[in-house]
Amino acid sequence: MNISNTTVLLIALTTLLAYGAACHESPPSAAQQQSASPASQQSSPVQRQNEKWQVYVPPDKSFSVELPCEPKQRNVSEPSTPVYAYGCGEEEASSLRFFEITVANVPNTELAKMRDDAVFERTIRGWFTPNHRIIKLSPIKVDGDIGRELILQNKNDDMDNSRARVILSRGRHYDVAFGSTDVKELESQIAERFFATFRPQ
Repeated sequence: MNISNTTVLLIALTTLLAYGAACHESPPSAAQQQSASPASQQSSPVQRQNEKWQVYVPPDKSFSVELPCEPKQRNVSEPSTPVYAYGCGEEEASSLRFFEITVANVPNTELAKMRDDAVFERTIRGWFTPNHRIIKLSPIKVDGDIGRELILQNKNDDMDNSRARVILSRGRHYDVAFGSTDVKELESQIAERFFATFRPQ
């Protein structure tokens, strides 16, 4: 049984917003963020940030990406039509950020429809609730595969900001999202590294 692309989008939206809210409400404690190593404590903030980044590949090897935290895998759909999400978050100084990737298998017929630019963008624009405003929506290519990058802000909460890429590749639909309570971080080196290292498999 295949899951429709519309369902994938709705699941991804719910997952993205729910995960961002959860990170907002329950940030990691300072103890969880600090290293026990004296050498690590003496290093600069940039060095400590770089040391945290690791390559992550899920059990099904559907993608690879660099992350500064250890993601948790969960099925956000029905057992018969699994849609897997991988997410983690961290607190740094005065901001809270999260990383989220959702992967779903999509029928070739649905993928063919989404290759129409107008259909693709219309679907994405219809994805969000009225209080979420799309600031940016632009075409991208990742290893030759088509996609869209968007920046999203919550009109009712200036601490709810996210940047995401929607990618169609090899029979799969990927939603790759970075969120932060600080809107400036959406264009930061951390966000750029996360998106630049993501590769569909």
